[in-house]
Amino acid sequence: MLFDNKQMQIMTSGLDALSTRQRMILHNLSNLETMGYKTKDVVFEDVFKNARGRYEVRHKVVTQENTTLRADGNNVDADVESMKLYENYVQQQYLYQKISGQISNYRYVLKAGPK
Repeated sequence: MLFDNKQMQIMTSGLDALSTRQRMILHNLSNLETMGYKTKDVVFEDVFKNARGRYEVRHKVVTQENTTLRADGNNVDADVESMKLYENYVQQQYLYQKISGQISNYRYVLKAGPK
């Protein structure tokens, strides 16, 4: 398939991982006032080739149990989470632009093909 190359697989898998991270950040912000709530984050582990030969960005959700920011046991810092959200947004935009560039290149090649 035209878009089924290593670069495209890694970029789309990266977008999936960043989407998971965005959900976790928003989940943390929505639990800012929940007593005893512990911050969750997404850790990006590695790029690997799965059993079907597709490349993926391996990631997992972890809970930060060892810190407490407030007396009620909650460890969500709104400033930190807001900065993570912005950082995640920038990374997503970068990948969207790279994928768009790949598609534009394919489109150019297909239009400029044999005449």
